[in-house]
Amino acid sequence: MEFTEYKCPVCDKQFKKGDDIVVCPECGTPHHRECYEKEGHCHFADKHSPDFSFEKEQQEEAEQQAEQDAKDGVVLCKRCGAENPKEMFYCSNCGAPLYGDDNNSADFQQNQQNQNNDQPNPNFNQNQGMPPFGVPFGPTNPQMAAAFDPMAGMKSDEPLVDDITAGEAAKFIGKNTPYYLRVFSFIKKFNKSRFNFAAFILSGVYFLYRKMYGLGILFSVLVLGSMVGSDYIRTLPAWQSISNNIVQAQQSGQMVSFNNNFGLSSDDFLLFISPLIVNAISLIIMIICGLIANKCYFNHSVKKIKKIKSTTDKDLVNEALETKGGVNLPLAFSVGFALLIAYYLPMFFM
Repeated sequence: MEFTEYKCPVCDKQFKKGDDIVVCPECGTPHHRECYEKEGHCHFADKHSPDFSFEKEQQEEAEQQAEQDAKDGVVLCKRCGAENPKEMFYCSNCGAPLYGDDNNSADFQQNQQNQNNDQPNPNFNQNQGMPPFGVPFGPTNPQMAAAFDPMAGMKSDEPLVDDITAGEAAKFIGKNTPYYLRVFSFIKKFNKSRFNFAAFILSGVYFLYRKMYGLGILFSVLVLGSMVGSDYIRTLPAWQSISNNIVQAQQSGQMVSFNNNFGLSSDDFLLFISPLIVNAISLIIMIICGLIANKCYFNHSVKKIKKIKSTTDKDLVNEALETKGGVNLPLAFSVGFALLIAYYLPMFFM
C-alpha cells in the first residue's frame, strides 16, 4: 500500500515512495520506522478508540493548514506538500490539482503510480490536458497535461454571471475557453475589460469569428472603406501630380518638408496627406476594436446564453449552446481573404 498522500504524524513530513514505513496495528496510522522507534509507540496511542480514524485526523489537520495557508497567500499541495501561490491551480512541483474533488486527485495519483509501473491508467484521459482538445500526436507527460486548465480553475456548476454557470459559458465559448472564462470573471467583478490583441489585429474579422455579426460587418466595412479610400486617393491624377512635384522639388535641392507643407497650398497639402489621415482613422478603429472586444463578447455571450436557456428544452440546452455558440471560422477566413484582396488589388493599377 502506498502512503504518499499522507504525512508522518511525528516528523510531519510527506511520505515518499520507498520510505521505510511502520503501520500501527491498532489504528493503521503510518509512521517512518525511525520516528516510530523514537517514540516507542503510535503517535495517536492516547486517542485509540473504535471511532478513531487517522485519515479523519489528517484530514482535519489538512483543513486547518489550508485555512492558514489561505491567510498566508499559499496553497499546500495535498500530494507532495509543496507550497504554491494561491493563484495557481496545479502544483508547480508535481503537477497535481491544488483544488478540486478527491476523484481528480486520485486519478492523478493512480496515473503517476501506473506511469512508474509502465501501465496505462484506464481512468486518465491523455487528451484532456493540452490545448485545444488534447495532444494530437499521442500521449504526453501527465504533469505537462495538468499544467493546462481547461476551466481556468472553475467548476462547471460554479455561478459565473447571474444564473449562468461556468460550464454553460464554456460550452458556448468553445475555442479558447480558459482565457474567456478569466476575462468574464474579471469583467463581472471589476466591470473592466482587458485589451484584446486579436481584435486589434483582425478588427471586424474577429467579431465575425466570434459570431457577433452586426459588429463584425460594421467594423469590416469601416476597415475596408479606409483601405480602399486610402488607395483610391493615391490613384487620383491630382494626388500623383502633387507627389511627383514634391519628388522633383527634392531632387532639385529645394527644402520641402512637412513643416512648410511641402511648399503646397492648403488645399493641395490636405489632398496629399489625405491617405495618412485615412490610415490614422483605420488605426483608431483597430484600437477601438481591441478595447471593446472582450466586453462586447461578454455581453453577447450572456444575452445569447440566457435566450437559449429560456427558449430551449432543458435536455437540449447543452447541444444548443455548442451549436449557437463557438466560432465561425469559414466566414472569418473568407472575409479576411476578401479584405486582403481589397487592400492589395489597387496596387496593380497604380
